[in-house]
Amino acid sequence: MSAPSQPAATAPESATTALYRAALGPVNTAHYLKLFARFDDDGRAGPAWNWAAGLVTLNWLAFRQVWLAALVYVACAEGLALLILGVGRRFLHWPPAVEWGVLGALFALCIAIPGAYGNAWLHADTRRRMTRAVREARTVREACEALEKQASTRRRLWGLVLLNVLLAGALAAGYLAWSRVQAGPPAAAIEPASTPVSVPAAVVEVSAPPAAEPVAAPVAEPAPAAASEPQPTPVEVPPVLLVEPAASEPAPPAPPVPPILAPAPKPVAADPPATSSNREFAINVGLFADPANAEKAHARLLEADLPAYTQIVEMPKGARTRVRVGPFSSRAQADAAAERIRALGLDAQIYQP
Repeated sequence: MSAPSQPAATAPESATTALYRAALGPVNTAHYLKLFARFDDDGRAGPAWNWAAGLVTLNWLAFRQVWLAALVYVACAEGLALLILGVGRRFLHWPPAVEWGVLGALFALCIAIPGAYGNAWLHADTRRRMTRAVREARTVREACEALEKQASTRRRLWGLVLLNVLLAGALAAGYLAWSRVQAGPPAAAIEPASTPVSVPAAVVEVSAPPAAEPVAAPVAEPAPAAASEPQPTPVEVPPVLLVEPAASEPAPPAPPVPPILAPAPKPVAADPPATSSNREFAINVGLFADPANAEKAHARLLEADLPAYTQIVEMPKGARTRVRVGPFSSRAQADAAAERIRALGLDAQIYQP
């Protein structure tokens, strides 16, 4: 009478094992069957370490379809992180070392808790699905078939792997694009700032004295002497000083004339009107508070073959740099030069010194 009773006693275990096998699916089934059998023998699901549940918690929970535990895990992890970063920084004012230590402890808990109790979560969820399938089916076979349709498969596993690879690639591409955008503009902004400022500075110093020579060339030899004397005076009033050397330098031809009696004063009296008429008009380009802007404007005028020069003018609010072009012997020459200056995008006002 005892022999027939043994199959009856072992039948429920075989049915339970079959239901477990159908609910778990084909991935790592033997390991979980042994673990669940131990839980059933002990009467409770205790802690048992699971590397997949600890290191890739969300992926493991999604693969095993333990959705309730996944939602609780995400809510707790995000809630504690926001609590530390938000409330802790605003009210507790932790030092950076303490804050990093708390975040490190939270990260360790996010690995340790699911790693230790992930198997228990899976066991409880599997038991719930088995109970529901048995209630809805008429036989154990039908319940197993229903569980197999819902179980995790290798296809689902590879789908999760591919999804993780795509997410990692998208994050890497986004980080590279963001780093290029952040690093690109500063390099482009530094180069233009260095080249235009350094070149005009040298041009202004060297080319300022020759600006008066093209007009003084018709007077023949006095022009070289005029270029040597006005060097200390450009800071004050170059247009006035350029006229004075021209009037005083005709003195060298005068010495041979005095022995010839009266004709000597006539050349001296005739030359100043000629020089003043030759330099009767000039053009005022602008008065700049920033010396760099004045140097740029002066360099552009020199590149356009215009006789430009600069002056330093002391004013109550500080020194200003004046840029002028000239002098010109006629109004027509001044008008033509003014049109060329305006074509460069600069202001041009004709005046008589």
